[in-house]
Amino acid sequence: MSVLAVQAQRTSIGITAGTGTAWLSDTDRDVVFNPVWNAGATLVYSSETHWGFGADIKYSREGVKFTYAGTGNYNGQTMTTRVGSDFIRIPLRAIYFFNKNENAFRPNVSLGPSFGILTGGEIKTYDGDKNVIGTSKVSDSFRDVDFGLQGTAGASIMLSDGLWFSADIVYYQGLNKQNKNGTNTMLNSNVGINLGLRIGVGR
Repeated sequence: MSVLAVQAQRTSIGITAGTGTAWLSDTDRDVVFNPVWNAGATLVYSSETHWGFGADIKYSREGVKFTYAGTGNYNGQTMTTRVGSDFIRIPLRAIYFFNKNENAFRPNVSLGPSFGILTGGEIKTYDGDKNVIGTSKVSDSFRDVDFGLQGTAGASIMLSDGLWFSADIVYYQGLNKQNKNGTNTMLNSNVGINLGLRIGVGR
Protein backbone atom coordinates (compact mmCIF):
# COMPACT_ATOMS: atom_id res chain seq x y z
CA MET A 1 0.00 0.00 0.00
CA SER A 2 2.76 2.49 0.91
CA VAL A 3 4.59 1.87 -2.37
CA LEU A 4 1.44 2.63 -4.38
CA ALA A 5 0.78 5.82 -2.40
CA VAL A 6 4.29 7.15 -2.91
CA GLN A 7 4.22 6.36 -6.63
CA ALA A 8 0.87 8.08 -7.04
CA GLN A 9 1.92 11.31 -5.34
CA ARG A 10 4.90 12.60 -7.26
CA THR A 11 4.29 16.18 -6.12
CA SER A 12 4.62 17.26 -2.49
CA ILE A 13 4.27 20.66 -0.81
CA GLY A 14 5.14 21.81 2.68
CA ILE A 15 7.21 24.05 4.90
CA THR A 16 10.94 24.57 5.20
CA ALA A 17 13.18 26.35 7.72
CA GLY A 18 16.88 26.55 8.35
CA THR A 19 19.78 28.22 10.08
CA GLY A 20 23.45 28.79 9.39
CA THR A 21 25.93 31.60 8.78
CA ALA A 22 26.17 34.24 6.05
CA TRP A 23 28.89 36.59 4.84
CA LEU A 24 29.88 39.00 2.08
CA SER A 25 33.12 38.58 0.18
CA ASP A 26 35.77 41.26 -0.33
CA THR A 27 34.94 43.35 2.76
CA ASP A 28 38.59 44.11 3.68
CA ARG A 29 37.64 43.33 7.30
CA ASP A 30 37.81 40.28 9.60
CA VAL A 31 34.59 38.38 8.87
CA VAL A 32 33.22 36.45 11.87
CA PHE A 33 30.36 33.99 12.45
CA ASN A 34 27.04 35.61 11.59
CA PRO A 35 23.98 33.54 12.62
CA VAL A 36 21.14 33.69 10.09
CA TRP A 37 17.88 31.88 9.40
CA ASN A 38 15.19 31.32 6.79
CA ALA A 39 11.62 30.00 6.66
CA GLY A 40 8.98 29.51 3.99
CA ALA A 41 7.15 27.13 1.67
CA THR A 42 8.55 24.38 -0.55
CA LEU A 43 7.39 22.27 -3.50
CA VAL A 44 9.06 19.12 -4.84
CA TYR A 45 8.18 17.12 -7.94
CA SER A 46 9.76 13.69 -8.35
CA SER A 47 9.61 11.56 -11.49
CA GLU A 48 9.34 7.76 -11.32
CA THR A 49 13.10 7.53 -11.79
CA HIS A 50 15.90 9.60 -10.24
CA TRP A 51 15.19 13.15 -11.36
CA GLY A 52 13.07 15.83 -9.78
CA PHE A 53 12.47 19.55 -9.45
CA GLY A 54 12.11 21.81 -6.44
CA ALA A 55 11.05 25.41 -5.80
CA ASP A 56 10.91 27.42 -2.57
CA ILE A 57 9.69 30.84 -1.56
CA LYS A 58 11.01 32.02 1.76
CA TYR A 59 11.99 34.88 4.01
CA SER A 60 15.76 34.83 4.45
CA ARG A 61 17.88 36.83 6.91
CA GLU A 62 21.40 37.17 5.48
CA GLY A 63 24.26 39.69 5.53
CA VAL A 64 27.67 39.76 7.19
CA LYS A 65 29.35 40.47 10.52
CA PHE A 66 32.91 41.73 10.78
CA THR A 67 35.32 43.28 13.26
CA TYR A 68 38.09 45.86 12.92
CA ALA A 69 40.35 48.08 15.02
CA GLY A 70 38.78 51.34 16.16
CA THR A 71 40.35 54.74 15.55
CA GLY A 72 39.94 58.22 17.03
CA ASN A 73 37.65 58.13 20.09
CA TYR A 74 37.51 54.33 19.72
CA ASN A 75 41.25 53.76 19.42
CA GLY A 76 42.25 50.46 21.06
CA GLN A 77 38.72 49.03 20.85
CA THR A 78 37.55 46.15 18.66
CA MET A 79 34.67 47.51 16.61
CA THR A 80 31.91 45.33 15.13
CA THR A 81 29.61 45.99 12.19
CA ARG A 82 26.68 43.74 11.35
CA VAL A 83 24.76 43.94 8.08
CA GLY A 84 21.35 42.28 8.55
CA SER A 85 19.82 41.91 5.08
CA ASP A 86 16.22 40.72 4.73
CA PHE A 87 15.37 38.94 1.47
CA ILE A 88 12.42 37.26 -0.15
CA ARG A 89 14.30 34.44 -1.82
CA ILE A 90 13.17 32.00 -4.53
CA PRO A 91 15.53 29.05 -5.11
CA LEU A 92 14.81 26.72 -8.07
CA ARG A 93 16.45 23.29 -7.96
CA ALA A 94 17.14 20.43 -10.33
CA ILE A 95 17.27 17.39 -8.01
CA TYR A 96 18.92 14.01 -8.47
CA PHE A 97 17.60 11.27 -6.14
CA PHE A 98 19.88 8.28 -5.56
CA ASN A 99 16.87 6.02 -4.91
CA LYS A 100 13.69 5.73 -6.92
CA ASN A 101 10.29 7.13 -6.02
CA GLU A 102 9.06 4.01 -4.23
CA ASN A 103 11.92 4.08 -1.70
CA ALA A 104 11.27 5.49 1.77
CA PHE A 105 14.84 6.85 2.10
CA ARG A 106 16.01 9.05 -0.78
CA PRO A 107 19.46 10.70 -0.57
CA ASN A 108 19.74 13.50 -3.08
CA VAL A 109 21.76 16.41 -4.41
CA SER A 110 20.47 19.52 -6.15
CA LEU A 111 21.70 22.60 -7.98
CA GLY A 112 19.97 25.66 -9.39
CA PRO A 113 19.57 29.43 -9.44
CA SER A 114 18.35 31.47 -6.50
CA PHE A 115 16.77 34.91 -6.81
CA GLY A 116 16.62 37.36 -3.91
CA ILE A 117 14.69 40.63 -3.48
CA LEU A 118 15.87 42.88 -0.64
CA THR A 119 12.93 43.88 1.57
CA GLY A 120 14.73 45.64 4.41
CA GLY A 121 17.35 45.35 7.11
CA GLU A 122 19.78 47.50 9.06
CA ILE A 123 23.51 48.04 9.31
CA LYS A 124 24.57 48.46 12.94
CA THR A 125 27.99 49.38 14.27
CA TYR A 126 29.04 48.54 17.85
CA ASP A 127 31.91 49.82 19.95
CA GLY A 128 34.16 47.63 22.08
CA ASP A 129 31.53 47.55 24.84
CA LYS A 130 28.83 46.36 22.40
CA ASN A 131 27.02 49.71 22.45
CA VAL A 132 25.32 50.70 19.18
CA ILE A 133 27.05 53.80 17.83
CA GLY A 134 25.65 53.87 14.29
CA THR A 135 22.62 52.61 12.37
CA SER A 136 21.63 52.85 8.71
CA LYS A 137 19.39 51.08 6.22
CA VAL A 138 20.85 48.19 4.21
CA SER A 139 19.19 49.65 1.08
CA ASP A 140 21.34 52.79 1.43
CA SER A 141 24.50 50.80 0.73
CA PHE A 142 23.41 47.58 -1.02
CA ARG A 143 21.44 46.68 -4.14
CA ASP A 144 17.83 45.55 -4.15
CA VAL A 145 18.28 42.36 -6.18
CA ASP A 146 20.55 39.36 -5.65
CA PHE A 147 21.18 36.38 -7.93
CA GLY A 148 23.34 33.29 -7.50
CA LEU A 149 23.58 29.50 -7.40
CA GLN A 150 22.43 27.19 -4.61
CA GLY A 151 23.64 23.63 -4.10
CA THR A 152 22.37 21.07 -1.59
CA ALA A 153 23.16 17.57 -0.36
CA GLY A 154 20.74 15.72 1.88
CA ALA A 155 17.93 13.21 2.08
CA SER A 156 14.15 12.84 2.12
CA ILE A 157 12.65 10.30 4.52
CA MET A 158 9.07 8.99 4.28
CA LEU A 159 7.49 9.20 7.75
CA SER A 160 4.15 7.76 6.59
CA ASP A 161 2.29 7.40 3.30
CA GLY A 162 2.76 10.68 1.45
CA LEU A 163 4.46 12.48 4.37
CA TRP A 164 8.14 13.35 3.86
CA PHE A 165 10.79 14.82 6.17
CA SER A 166 13.85 16.37 4.53
CA ALA A 167 17.24 17.50 5.81
CA ASP A 168 19.76 19.29 3.60
CA ILE A 169 23.14 20.97 3.84
CA VAL A 170 22.81 24.11 1.73
CA TYR A 171 25.45 26.39 0.18
CA TYR A 172 24.64 29.60 -1.68
CA GLN A 173 27.04 31.70 -3.74
CA GLY A 174 25.92 35.09 -5.03
CA LEU A 175 27.05 36.15 -8.49
CA ASN A 176 26.18 39.85 -8.74
CA LYS A 177 27.86 42.72 -6.93
CA GLN A 178 25.86 43.89 -3.90
CA ASN A 179 27.61 47.08 -2.74
CA LYS A 180 26.55 50.30 -4.47
CA ASN A 181 29.80 52.11 -3.72
CA GLY A 182 33.47 51.18 -3.93
CA THR A 183 35.55 49.26 -6.43
CA ASN A 184 35.50 46.02 -4.43
CA THR A 185 32.99 43.31 -5.37
CA MET A 186 30.93 42.16 -2.38
CA LEU A 187 29.00 38.95 -3.07
CA ASN A 188 26.47 37.24 -0.80
CA SER A 189 27.33 33.76 0.48
CA ASN A 190 25.79 31.50 3.09
CA VAL A 191 25.90 27.93 4.33
CA GLY A 192 23.57 26.09 6.68
CA ILE A 193 21.13 23.30 7.36
CA ASN A 194 17.53 23.31 6.12
CA LEU A 195 14.77 21.05 7.44
CA GLY A 196 11.43 20.48 5.76
CA LEU A 197 8.13 18.65 6.07
CA ARG A 198 6.09 17.89 2.94
CA ILE A 199 2.83 16.13 2.15
CA GLY A 200 1.98 14.49 -1.17
CA VAL A 201 -0.74 16.05 -3.30
CA GLY A 202 -2.54 14.95 -6.48
CA ARG A 203 -1.67 11.89 -8.51
